[in-house]
Amino acid sequence: MRPDTAVFMRSNITCSTATQPYAVAAIYYEKANRSTTPQSTAQKYDNSKCGNDDLTRTKPLFPFPALADAATTLNLDITFGPNASNINLWYMNNVSFRANFDHPVLLLAAAGNTSYPNDPQWNVYNTRSNSSVRLIVRNYFPALHPMHLHGHNFFVLAEGVGEWNGKITNYPATQRRDVQMAQPGRFGGPPGYLVLQYDTDNPGVWPFHCHVAWHVSAGLYVNLMEHPDQIRKRTVPQTLAQTCRDWSEYTGHAVVEQIDSGL
Repeated sequence: MRPDTAVFMRSNITCSTATQPYAVAAIYYEKANRSTTPQSTAQKYDNSKCGNDDLTRTKPLFPFPALADAATTLNLDITFGPNASNINLWYMNNVSFRANFDHPVLLLAAAGNTSYPNDPQWNVYNTRSNSSVRLIVRNYFPALHPMHLHGHNFFVLAEGVGEWNGKITNYPATQRRDVQMAQPGRFGGPPGYLVLQYDTDNPGVWPFHCHVAWHVSAGLYVNLMEHPDQIRKRTVPQTLAQTCRDWSEYTGHAVVEQIDSGL
């Protein structure tokens, strides 16, 4: 771009029921005339399926093939419905996530505690020392979910509606991202599916969740624990440990009302 360029940045929320789905913001470079309106026009794109770019058409600049067979596989089913208080929540494998700020899972794992049978709402999946993990996400609700994984870029192996047939799209030049849309399911019909895979080269407890704020707030979240033996060997940063001590001191004399999942 030339230094006198002025353009519109556009956001088209055409996959939702927004009252105003089209947003624009004027971007002026350092020598642009700010008294004029940018004259840039919108780029044409195919939004017919309201989702990701077609996996068959994407070509990474630096191919980095996924392993054809992951060391372990997790099936994660997304559903939506009321809890015992008749509050609608999101669920992954029939569990709606709810954090406990007094017990951070990473600190528990660092102390050697990696099993939480009395706290299923933490939604922790321990992938142990497996070298790679495949996530098969099935979305049974007719809404899109931009699924995001912390700590990794994942391979996008396949997506669609129905049941995955086991075929990897564009192998070995599989797409890599850290957010990918899970296609919506059909009312009374088949689910949308999304197949992701990542190498476990970053020990920790990593969130995997929908990036729509109220979806994660209502429980659409899991924790993926990776190489717990190596977590124990790592030193928790002093600032993090002090934050936990400060929180403990505060909650010792104040009641904190948790109104959602904690995220």
